[in-house]
Amino acid sequence: MTVCRSARPVKLAAALVLWMGGVCLGACAFAQAKPAAASANVAPVRFLVVAAHESILSASVAGRIAKVPVGLGDSVRAGQVVASFDCAEVQARRGAARAEHEAARVQYEAKQKLQGLQSAAEVEVELAAANVNKAQSQVQIFDAQVAQCAIVAPFAGKVARVHVKVGQGVNPGAPVIELVGSGPLKARMNVPSQWLAWLKTGEKLDGKVDETGGVVALKVTRIAARVDAVSQTVEIETELASTTGVVLPGMSGQVRAPSAL
Repeated sequence: MTVCRSARPVKLAAALVLWMGGVCLGACAFAQAKPAAASANVAPVRFLVVAAHESILSASVAGRIAKVPVGLGDSVRAGQVVASFDCAEVQARRGAARAEHEAARVQYEAKQKLQGLQSAAEVEVELAAANVNKAQSQVQIFDAQVAQCAIVAPFAGKVARVHVKVGQGVNPGAPVIELVGSGPLKARMNVPSQWLAWLKTGEKLDGKVDETGGVVALKVTRIAARVDAVSQTVEIETELASTTGVVLPGMSGQVRAPSAL
């Protein structure tokens, strides 16, 4: 009986030691697996290079293209005419409107003189003045239509695409010229929302361009105000602080979190 009583505590102690050893081994294995899992979750993020200013210039009126003085890749100045319509009919109508305005003005001045001689009533003078204003409004309408016959570059840049040819008829809203600004380039990307723990405006990221293999330094300039609930990513915008090789809008590449580089 005495032997049995002394053996029970020994068995319990041995079981306790084995249990504690298993706990320690499990904890160590978890600790070792955690960094591995964390490093496995670090994946490159794709970015797209875009111009600071780019626009598709479209037709404001229906008409036939008369001139396209620029071509693919040409540099243009802000305010330069890049395409124009055949607006002979509109210009002729504007000429007729100007003639009507001049006739209304002459009639108004004549009514004023007759009124001074007490040969014209006040209402006649007022009607003549109203005709002058009406004719002037018509001239302004045609001036606006003639101005729409020329498509001008809203900013300095280069021609990325020409959609029309001389003699081609286009409808309002049809694309005519695509322009890419000559200013600094930007890069946009959707990064994991976990990056918000350290990502701030002004943060530097290192990227690599797929097309050329060149390295680019990206400086974070804007961070979206919300996280996409489905993908758990947030959109950011960066500027290209420095580049190696040629970088053009439309090129793409990838970046990694600084801790993963």
